[in-house]
Amino acid sequence: MGTVLWSNPVVDSATMSRRWLRVTLGLIAILMLADFVFRGIVPAVSGSKNDFAEVYVGAWMWRHGQNFYDVPLTTATGNLIANTGVNIVLIYPPTALVLIAPFTFLPWISANVLWLLLGLAGVAATIALLIKLAGFRAWDDRALLLGTYVLAFDPVHQAFHLGNVALFAVPLCFLGIYLAEKRDDFASGFALCLAAALKPQLGVWVLAFYLLQLRRRVFLGALLPAVGLALAFSCYPVPLATLISSYRSNLQYWFGPGRLYGFTEGALPFHVNNTQVIFYQLLHRAQAANLLAYGLFACSLMVWGLAVWRGRFRVPVPLAVASLLALSFVSLYHSVSDVTVLTLALCWALQQDGEQRSWTKITACVLFLLLMLPGHSALMRLSPYMSPGIAESWWWRLFVARYFVWLLVGINVVFLWALMDAAGNSTKYRTRARGLIAVE
Repeated sequence: MGTVLWSNPVVDSATMSRRWLRVTLGLIAILMLADFVFRGIVPAVSGSKNDFAEVYVGAWMWRHGQNFYDVPLTTATGNLIANTGVNIVLIYPPTALVLIAPFTFLPWISANVLWLLLGLAGVAATIALLIKLAGFRAWDDRALLLGTYVLAFDPVHQAFHLGNVALFAVPLCFLGIYLAEKRDDFASGFALCLAAALKPQLGVWVLAFYLLQLRRRVFLGALLPAVGLALAFSCYPVPLATLISSYRSNLQYWFGPGRLYGFTEGALPFHVNNTQVIFYQLLHRAQAANLLAYGLFACSLMVWGLAVWRGRFRVPVPLAVASLLALSFVSLYHSVSDVTVLTLALCWALQQDGEQRSWTKITACVLFLLLMLPGHSALMRLSPYMSPGIAESWWWRLFVARYFVWLLVGINVVFLWALMDAAGNSTKYRTRARGLIAVE
């Protein structure tokens, strides 16, 4: 008699579902990569301007010993070497200009294309490091889901299309965390210092997380590039007082009352993502809005510190660091591109600790899905066609136009709640462990 082989319909169904999932994720990934190439690299070949144009001009001026915060001089230089055709009002830290100076040995178009090609490698590095930090295997379904999500994440696309420094600062932050968790503290400090030099509003918070643990080799690793950068400016021909004065004027140009990246009347309606824009719509007083935003940040930071201290730093690192980074969005200016760094929390949210995910993980995933949508682009395209009665209404200005800020507020609440929960579980585990030791 022959042997009859029976297939399990449940197993076959699961296999087919996984196969279709991978095909779908692969198609999405290909479409997203096409967007990077045709809306990022291709325009760069024709000399199109982006955020990198400003930092390129500033780095060129640093290399030639000029005041890179002098607006008329910087604008004239930009027209000369990159044909920018706009006012250049730099607020990048001088440390970023030092690190980017090697690109200025190339002509503008070549430097721009090279920057974006390396930025594409930075996106790949971001995905690879997130998968490593999450502890997923390379071809695990969750790893593929995480990688596809990052490729489709709107802040990543904005960073790439604009040539934003976040393309490099974010993977450096993740590299620093990965090295620190492997106990390679010196290399971690080095990477985090470079991230802080490129984007202080990102790198400083990650570096602070490890310095709070009194990890001296992280400090020593960060000290080395910091000393090198300080030496690079020790004999700079432009006096420090002149640079500081020009820098303060540039900050006022962008963030002063009624300016583009402030939060009062005259500011861009969809680009500012701190809570001042919400408080100002409620109170219509700039000083009160600032006080409430800084107060909210201070209170939230105390809650974060309490949770981390209570858990003795045994809470999930991706959650703790992502929460600290998210808190910086409460009252400090960040570009939309900077939100890329918050994808670190997905390493925690996608991990399966038990049979069911907690409500905090589910809520975090839902909020990240909403953050992924290109809402800023949609609002900018729709707003010219909106009637004044809607576009100027209080509910539109408070909720619709500022939807991204509300999502970031929600992200902060979920992260802090999950962090307190994780700290409590860590305390219970240690108490139970001490009890077992005492019994033995």
